[in-house]
Amino acid sequence: MGRNKSDLILAGTYLLDHARIICRAAGLENHVSRTDSVERCGPLGGIVTAFKTLDADRIVFLSCDMPFVSPAIIDALQKCAMASNRSMFLRHESKVGFPFLIRRADLPRVCAQIDRREYSLQSLAAVLNSDAVVLPTSSQWQLFNINTPAEMRGAVQIYREHQKELEKRVPVLAVQNLVIRRDKTFILKNLSWRINSGEHWVILGANGSGKTSLLSALTGYLMPTSGSIELLGEIYGESDWRELRKKVGLVSSSIRQMMAEPETALETIISGKNAMIDLWGTPSRADVRRAREILNQIECAHLSDRPWSVLSQGERQRILIGRSLMADPKVLILDEPCAGLDPVARETFLNFLEQLGRSPSAPALILVTHHVEEITPAFQNALILLQGELLVAGPVKNALTSATLSEAFDSKVKLTLRNSGYRLTVTGRRDRVL
Repeated sequence: MGRNKSDLILAGTYLLDHARIICRAAGLENHVSRTDSVERCGPLGGIVTAFKTLDADRIVFLSCDMPFVSPAIIDALQKCAMASNRSMFLRHESKVGFPFLIRRADLPRVCAQIDRREYSLQSLAAVLNSDAVVLPTSSQWQLFNINTPAEMRGAVQIYREHQKELEKRVPVLAVQNLVIRRDKTFILKNLSWRINSGEHWVILGANGSGKTSLLSALTGYLMPTSGSIELLGEIYGESDWRELRKKVGLVSSSIRQMMAEPETALETIISGKNAMIDLWGTPSRADVRRAREILNQIECAHLSDRPWSVLSQGERQRILIGRSLMADPKVLILDEPCAGLDPVARETFLNFLEQLGRSPSAPALILVTHHVEEITPAFQNALILLQGELLVAGPVKNALTSATLSEAFDSKVKLTLRNSGYRLTVTGRRDRVL
């Protein structure tokens, strides 16, 4: 295709990163080989290079031009190889190909094939007396590989058709042993958290519990001391941040204060495509059309030409959500979105947020708030922080209790659930009488 295929982008992700996602979903370490120690020998050169580089008895080989391979295929290769004690290939339409698994014990025969200048996988499979895994017809789309521009267009179509299945392979967001320390003070300590496809979460915690630092790390504005953050299998610090940050939308008071006063609601939404403050240049017709679709989605079409300076607080919050949606994010963080809203505006906004959360096309929502009254039914999971550590994370019905919230806020509180939602009553602090 005229350039290294690993650098091509499918659905906002490099093909090489798709391969890494497959490995992590299958529970495998991944190692990238761009040059072979034995040149011009096709995949056999890659096999020799891998065994020279890695201390492993068995190695699974993937090709970055096959972005749809499922973890189940990798698992089948490994199980069959263990059962038969043979190298294992995937068979498709009478031929073997990627992905495949080679035993170190078979390396001498791989080298012998190279000496004979027989470089095809078909010949190698025969010489190794290997076994093969055959996929059912319904799963053979997972073996689609990209060699031409036309096949890249085909891959885009396949991705759209199977997007939900592909995204379920890895968590939307995975935080592992996250530590943020400044001098000798721990702001966050060993925080691990996972958001799966279709989940919406609320984050609660007292002032100073680490909520702001966690959000700053998730949006890439604060570098953790240690630990890792993955978004759809892409690791912060290893993937292209210019593309990755577009997948995390943020609605906060800091963003709201930076918007240009004369900018119209339509322009504000368009600016979200590239995370731009104060839109400049002439937007494309496609961007204008998409922005108008979003205005309809957030029920703000009538505000299209209205300047930011005259929008109400509730209208601004909706427009900022629309601005985030312009980049098609996978995660949308709402940092105290009801701050500054009057009671009627708050209820109107929460009803809108509930509708957004119930939409099948909605990104994973993360609501950060101090007020349990703002937790709508769409938010089925809660994470509660206490002095920089995870106090509890899980389903709302288990995480939100009077005892848990009393510990989180260092005060005796009573949580009640009514038809209209949650209500929190403060009954007294532990260290003094109110």
